[in-house]
Amino acid sequence: MFKKIFGGNDAPRTLTDPGQLQTGDIIAFKQRRSLPDELQGQQLEVTKVGGYQYSETEITKELTLRSEENKTYYLSIDDNDGDPLLCFSVKLPESMLFTLFDEDEFSELWGDDFVTLTVKEKPKELASWLADSYTQRMKEGEAYYYNHDCGGVVPEDDEGEELRYHECVGNVNERHLSVEIWGDGDTDVSLVALCPVDVIDEMWPSE
Repeated sequence: MFKKIFGGNDAPRTLTDPGQLQTGDIIAFKQRRSLPDELQGQQLEVTKVGGYQYSETEITKELTLRSEENKTYYLSIDDNDGDPLLCFSVKLPESMLFTLFDEDEFSELWGDDFVTLTVKEKPKELASWLADSYTQRMKEGEAYYYNHDCGGVVPEDDEGEELRYHECVGNVNERHLSVEIWGDGDTDVSLVALCPVDVIDEMWPSE
C-alpha cells in the first residue's frame, strides 16, 4: 500500500482539493461506477506534475499517477463552469489503435470535415474507458505543454513544448478521446474518463 506513515515534529500539508496535489502525494478513490474499473477503490501516487496551456492566460495542471501495479494514468481538473470534473486519461498502445478504430475513418480526423469514429471492438481491459462512438469537436487545436508545475500561471521566461490536438466526445458515460500531435511527429491517443470530484476517498501528502 502507498499510504504514508508520518513522523517527526513537522505537521504534514493538508490536502483539501486535488489541485493541491504534488509529486509524492497519494490519492485514493472510492468504488464508483463513474470511474473506470481499474481505478475503483485504488490508491495512486503522484509521480509528476506538468501543465497544458490552452489559452494565453491559464495553465491546466496535469498529474501523472502511478498505480501499485506500476501502470500510468493522467489526471487534470475541468472547472466545468464551477462544477469541477476529474479528467482521467490513459494512453492507448499504438498496437491497439486500429483494433478499436477503422484506419481510414481515424485518418479523417485530419480531414476537412468533423468526423464520427465508431468503436469496432471493446477489449475487456479497456471496456470501462470506452464509449460506443466519438464525435469530433476540436480539430487541430493549438496548445503548449510544460514539463513542470507552473502553479496555474503561464511562465514568463519558459517556452513550453508546442502541440496540436483533436478532441472527440463519446456518446455515453462521459468517455472522450484525445489525440495529441507533437512537434516531432509523435502522436498520443488517449482514452478520457470524466468523473465527479466526490469519487475521491482520501488524499495524503508526502510530507
